[in-house]
Amino acid sequence: MSAEDKGLTGQKGEELAANYLMRHGCKVLARNWRANPGEVDIIAECPGPEPVLAFVEVRTRHGRTGLAEESISKRKATSMVSAAYAYMEAHDLDPEVTHWRVDLLAISMSGSNITSINWVRGALDEEML
Repeated sequence: MSAEDKGLTGQKGEELAANYLMRHGCKVLARNWRANPGEVDIIAECPGPEPVLAFVEVRTRHGRTGLAEESISKRKATSMVSAAYAYMEAHDLDPEVTHWRVDLLAISMSGSNITSINWVRGALDEEML
């Protein structure tokens, strides 16, 4: 798969992910939010007993074997947490008081068909960092 194809697959996956989150009651606050270091594909406020700020990494696999969930590295996990803290700082949110988590939304596709969507809430734990 060429770099251009990967980029298009990623863009399509992020669009699908944003729509999926909205269908599940989340409000998308930002997309492709960049910090130094790190980037977050989608930042959303999601419902729950208490609303939670979700920093969502979108992983899309297109026609390759293996789960999209398997593709997140320790380096990416660390940069996402750094970006989450930077976002909260930029928006005057106290990470000690704000309910937040890092999620993974994995999309598998075959051609133009979605074969699965797996939303892993709280995907990162201390062992990944």
